[in-house]
Amino acid sequence: MLKKVRIFDLQVGMYIVDTGLSWLDHPYLYAEEGPIRSEEHIREVRAGGFAEAFIETDRNLHNEASARIYDRAAIEKAVNEALRDGAGTFRSNKSSALADELPVALAVQGKALAALGRAMEAVASGGTIDPGPCLESARDIAASVTRNRDALICLTKHHDAGSYSVRHGVGVAVAAAAFGDSLGLSRNQVTDLTVAGLLHDVGKALSPGDLLDKPGRLTDEEYARLKRHPVESCSVISGCMTLPEHVLRGIAEHHERHDGSGYPQGLKGAEQCFHGRLLAVADVFDALTQVRPYKERLLPDKALSVMYSMREKDFGQALLDRFIKCLGIYPAGSLVRLSTGEHAVVCQSNPDTPLRPKITIVFDQDMSPVHPVSMDLSGKDGPAPATPVNIVGIVDPRPHGISARHLL
Repeated sequence: MLKKVRIFDLQVGMYIVDTGLSWLDHPYLYAEEGPIRSEEHIREVRAGGFAEAFIETDRNLHNEASARIYDRAAIEKAVNEALRDGAGTFRSNKSSALADELPVALAVQGKALAALGRAMEAVASGGTIDPGPCLESARDIAASVTRNRDALICLTKHHDAGSYSVRHGVGVAVAAAAFGDSLGLSRNQVTDLTVAGLLHDVGKALSPGDLLDKPGRLTDEEYARLKRHPVESCSVISGCMTLPEHVLRGIAEHHERHDGSGYPQGLKGAEQCFHGRLLAVADVFDALTQVRPYKERLLPDKALSVMYSMREKDFGQALLDRFIKCLGIYPAGSLVRLSTGEHAVVCQSNPDTPLRPKITIVFDQDMSPVHPVSMDLSGKDGPAPATPVNIVGIVDPRPHGISARHLL
């Protein structure tokens, strides 16, 4: 199980895990993977100015090969708590079938990537953002997730081309919109949240490129420069469009943290606005699951496991539980391995049973194609397996030359 600890709580034998969190957002996180071998090792880490690290509690100096970053039991507990405590407050949406929504969502995604790309280029060159395309894209994203949030979530997890900053902005907009819709926000409220997600990082275009792409830890001066980007985003946006105060405040506070360790104001708990809290969760999830400069992406189940280990520190637990339920451990388009050894693509989430989505078996144990067989692992809507079948985990389709999205 993952656990976030203070550097001064490190002990010889603990195993440090590189969770994939970006050093741009977590510059004081020690992430050199491996066991703590000596007191001298601990002194060197402390001398480096690091403040926190993630350890794998089931892995230590003597069993380095027993990695288990993904804690299925912890995630199942979070989902069950969200289902119990959030009864009646979680909205499902399937008014449009996934097969029908995917081509629409693909066009929406393409327009949003283009609009944000032009906006970032304009800011970087000293110009102003054309608000029309960005606002239109936000409305389109909100409309799509309201019809069927699986479609855009699937597409953002299978799009690796182009600038990370642009992909990330669209990914955060989609995740935030889906989360807001699942919580029962109105269409206008979801649109406001989508605008904030899409434009939350435009201020980064004002930072030097070599700072954003630096393949190493930031100095204190460099980190101080980077921490200005939420406020700079608000300043850039306010110069070219009029947005509600809660949208701008959400953008300004998307790096604040539940325990007060965030920036730029160090807000704690409920001091961080609602939009800021939702954006903070969406921002970290998308960053972990995107291909980034100098960081490989994590698969969604492992990303959620990392985030679950940050509960009550970076995120409030109740909100994080509901985010896990919203996305499901296995988002649509995920290639998963079953307890039977077969491989399937997730074709629809089941919000009321997030661990048991609808799937289509497409490969056997050796990844050889088989005649597709569709089933609902929950047994509530459509054919269920004759004997219990569980998902063991998500499989990265890229090494196999497979596009899970195309299997849908």
